[in-house]
Amino acid sequence: MKLHLFKKTLALFLLLPAFAFSQLSFEGIVKDEKTGTELEGALVTVKPLRISGGGYYTGKITREDGTFKTTTNYDYPLQIVVTKKGCKRQIVKVKKDKNVTRYVIEMDCEQETIDQIIVERTKDTDGDGVLDKDDECPETAGPVDNGGCPWPDSDQDGVVDKDDACPELAGVKEKMGCPVTDRDDDGVDDNNDACPDEAGSAKNMGCPDQPKSLVNLISAAQISFGFSGEKPIDDSDSFLGALSELLKKYSYVNLVISGSASNEGPEQFNQLLSERRAAHVKVTLEGLGIDSSRLKSIGKGENNPSYPNDSKANRAKNRAVKISIE
Repeated sequence: MKLHLFKKTLALFLLLPAFAFSQLSFEGIVKDEKTGTELEGALVTVKPLRISGGGYYTGKITREDGTFKTTTNYDYPLQIVVTKKGCKRQIVKVKKDKNVTRYVIEMDCEQETIDQIIVERTKDTDGDGVLDKDDECPETAGPVDNGGCPWPDSDQDGVVDKDDACPELAGVKEKMGCPVTDRDDDGVDDNNDACPDEAGSAKNMGCPDQPKSLVNLISAAQISFGFSGEKPIDDSDSFLGALSELLKKYSYVNLVISGSASNEGPEQFNQLLSERRAAHVKVTLEGLGIDSSRLKSIGKGENNPSYPNDSKANRAKNRAVKISIE
């Protein structure tokens, strides 16, 4: 047992000098001698110059630009052996020389081999400007900043995920890939709906023919006038101001301004008086920024009164102007 252990220890001791050698590094570039084309995929192996018997030697494959870097535990003199399909084997003898740190190795290659290398380096199958050698998706066109691959579009809405605020929901470009909504279910998308919370029609940009807020305002209001008066006796300024703001919001709405009078005095006089009352309200709204083409004023005189002219109170109520949507 002790003899066997001694032999193993002795064998290890004898091998130590071999492991003690420092590694030698070699780097350089492999080219075609006629065209100067860098040769990718060439096998570069460093071997002892004087080889007795067989041996196993590892090599390095040249990179895309033809460069290589390899090491060996063998000592000088050495030889660098380069092989590549379509090229003649090349051997460079290496002696210890501190002035030589990089090797340029030229090989004699067939023209067909060089042509193939050039084709592979310049080929762009999908025509996206990213060469196949650098293209992660060589069969499908894509931008350079995504490695030649198209940007994904998970919801297939035409807006790529990187620009899509709602990548899992199909939408439209105008809303950054998010779906169009129609809160009031009137068939007009919210982004085109001037009244997104009030059902309307496309011809009114999603607003109703008779907006509720406008109907509520004018249905509860009546502008009153004094006996034979052409100007309101009540405070109508706030009402007409609120009305003008709604008319600006609902720019498609036109109004009918109807003036009326009680049956006191001549009928013809009452007719003219009702017309002047309606005209006064119309002019006031125009002064508040409402186009005259949207305002129609009429005088109803004493005919068709809102209230029977059978009492002082009712006759006072008939001296008025009422507004309706045309």
